[in-house]
Amino acid sequence: MKKYVHAKQANADRNAQTLRGQYELSQATKEYDSTRRQELHDGFYNTKQWKKISAYVKSRDGYADAINGRLWDDGELIVDHIIPRRLLPKGEQLDTSNLWLLTRAQHNHKTSVEKKLSENVLKHASRDWWRNVLREKPQERV
Repeated sequence: MKKYVHAKQANADRNAQTLRGQYELSQATKEYDSTRRQELHDGFYNTKQWKKISAYVKSRDGYADAINGRLWDDGELIVDHIIPRRLLPKGEQLDTSNLWLLTRAQHNHKTSVEKKLSENVLKHASRDWWRNVLREKPQERV
């Protein structure tokens, strides 16, 4: 596996030296930034308002994750939008009733499930529905 990873990196490095490789990399980066990373790139999560609301939600929920109720350190928790922020009007993006605490692992699991669901399903998924989904252990592939 190490040999494969090394060969793949060497190939990517060679491609980055060509004009075509540089163009393809810039296009892939633009596509990634405009779709997957858009929420982070627009600066929303760096605003004073979000930081205050994030601190409030952590305090409100007592630093316990919303799935298992376990207590965590501040750095282990992520304040997450139950209904994804991209589907909400600007005025509702800071609504604390749509915010809860997840661990990094729970947040990553929720994000991977969100990618498989339609916007209509995501708009109507409740807190309890997400709890059930996130409590389930991912099925092992045989």
